Amino acid sequence: MRHPSRETTTDLNGRGSVLAAADGPVAPTQRIAALDVLRGFALLGILVLNIETFSGPAALHDVPLGLAKPAFVGWHATLDLVIFAIKWLFFEGKMRTLFSTLYGAGIVLITSRIEARGPSAKAADIFCRRNLWLLLFGLIHGTLIWQGDILSQYAVIALLFMFPFRNVPARRLIVLGLAIGVLGGTLGVAQAMDVKQVLSAERLRTEGAVALAQGRAPTPVQQSAIDDANKAKAAEPAEIQRSIAQGRRPYLESISSRTAGYFGFVDMLFHTGWILEVIGSMLLGMGLFKSGFLTGALSKATYLTTALVGYGIAAPLVLTGVAMVAASGFTVAAVTRWIYQPYAVEIFAGAIANASIVLLVVKSGWLRGVQAALANVGRTAFSNYILTSLLCQCLFAWGPWKLYGALDYYQQIYAVLGVWAVNLVLSALWLRAFTYGPLEWVWRSLVYWRRQPMRR
Repeated sequence: MRHPSRETTTDLNGRGSVLAAADGPVAPTQRIAALDVLRGFALLGILVLNIETFSGPAALHDVPLGLAKPAFVGWHATLDLVIFAIKWLFFEGKMRTLFSTLYGAGIVLITSRIEARGPSAKAADIFCRRNLWLLLFGLIHGTLIWQGDILSQYAVIALLFMFPFRNVPARRLIVLGLAIGVLGGTLGVAQAMDVKQVLSAERLRTEGAVALAQGRAPTPVQQSAIDDANKAKAAEPAEIQRSIAQGRRPYLESISSRTAGYFGFVDMLFHTGWILEVIGSMLLGMGLFKSGFLTGALSKATYLTTALVGYGIAAPLVLTGVAMVAASGFTVAAVTRWIYQPYAVEIFAGAIANASIVLLVVKSGWLRGVQAALANVGRTAFSNYILTSLLCQCLFAWGPWKLYGALDYYQQIYAVLGVWAVNLVLSALWLRAFTYGPLEWVWRSLVYWRRQPMRR
């Protein structure tokens, strides 16, 4: 009978060895169930918003304006509005923030387990190798599969900033993470969405329209703002068709534009400062893990209170924004003012509230079948993340269906449900026979430079 603290592995050269647990990844029996459930929940939830990028062109980030098949019109106008409100109340930004938070938690979990069994130098070595390999995987994903990759962001941020913070007390990490995430995220969104310019142009157009209504000529800058808006509106149909044609190109023809899009996306995140949202999320996750929040160690009352406070902050901001945007006829300026300006505040509040509800369910032992299904996805999150990109790209762009730009807004949900079904079923089936997801196994084997045990 093997000693429980040791496991037999085979290194990448095929030589058998006995390896201390400190030198290898965590065994399945040592996993924290609450983290797996949260990770699966976040991963599935991210697709609710990413599907908008996979399925067709849009004028704004996760707001259905400038679509080939316009939202909020026809018989499904009310349905579209309800879906839009639900997405922004529970999913937009919240799932991405939760996923980033869990990556931060993983940094503390991994390094603390290694340091508990050996010198910190080994933890630093494994930490760096882990993130360098993740950076490579992210670059491959971003350039060859989908330009919206987040893995490379996590790797770069972890390598540049996170290791020295692993020993900072939980309370300081939570405060620092929220401060950087909310304040930095607010400034980053303002830069990325060009909030100042959009609202200034709206003011000039409004003043020009008032002048015309009063029989006066608009000033040159007011007339220029009006002319720019008219030109953009006139050019929109042709731009949509061009984007659809580009989005449906065969795989090999699309590589160059996808690579350019990926590096442009990363450049935008860093030069606008929007990347501070991710940095804050990861620091927050480190603090929430160390406090016991993310492992379900706190009381049920704590999770319930946190959820109520979080939704109490997020829900009024989101629902007011949706109502005001709908009343304005979904103009870019209204979206900028009512949805983008409070964005960072509501996504952090909503993300923590979502996590609180999931952890309350876990702690209470409710919905065990659902928990198990989510945990399976969470244990294979890396593989499912890449699989989701491949499925969506084949469905909308590379495969015979060419659905890019072909779905109504509400129909995107059908694609989400279909991909979820694949994630849930394949994860469950795979883990019946194997210890890790396929890409998790490759990643761990490369990090430790030994072939890890694969079959259960």
